[in-house]
Amino acid sequence: MTEKRPLSFALFWLRLFSGLAAGVGGTLIAFVAYFLMVSFVPSEGSSSLSVFSTLVIALAATLSTNVLAALLVSFMDEEKYSRRKTMVSHVFVFNLILFLFTVPFYALAAPAQQAVGVMAIHFVISAFITSLILELLAGQQYSLLGLYSNALGIFCAIGLGFLLSAAKVGPLALIFGTLPMTWLMLQVMNGFGEWGYDVYLKYYGLDALNDRTDLGGDAETEEPEEEAEEEEKS
Repeated sequence: MTEKRPLSFALFWLRLFSGLAAGVGGTLIAFVAYFLMVSFVPSEGSSSLSVFSTLVIALAATLSTNVLAALLVSFMDEEKYSRRKTMVSHVFVFNLILFLFTVPFYALAAPAQQAVGVMAIHFVISAFITSLILELLAGQQYSLLGLYSNALGIFCAIGLGFLLSAAKVGPLALIFGTLPMTWLMLQVMNGFGEWGYDVYLKYYGLDALNDRTDLGGDAETEEPEEEAEEEEKS
């Protein structure tokens, strides 16, 4: 069984920087797309133009942010996230598929205010699944730890979003802040999750979140079945 590599303080900050930088970089690209849509698409047009503008911004934001996050995280922690090309390929394909699935929801919501909610949900889901893809393809035996940490990170990001919404933050600021905030929370909780698990391993020793650890006695239940099958054959 592979022993878990402890998370160093330097790696924690490098991952934190990579997530925040990806969120900010992707948001800047989305802002450029927004500026171009506002400049070249007339505001007194049909609703299809509003839908088109929203789709362009959403596609630019999710693809650029999440692909950039996969690249930066893999460069900052090459030991764990070594399968860079595979990660980027899966992240790109998934975000493209997710975007295609969200098109009908954008069409139903735009140009109403509900489009802001659709976009926020789209951004959060895209970041969450992208982060899970990175953990699953990391080639480690601690995908469960990544799953737990990412789930907590998403809940923190959603909670922070509700607080900002309750504070009457403008919809535009909320949308452009969603991806940086989400990636920041994901990396923070990933780091805290690993640190907490390192402390747990140090004092308790049971490697519970290693996917090869038998917690429920599965091996004991499998052996009698195999012996019974051999007896039937004989």
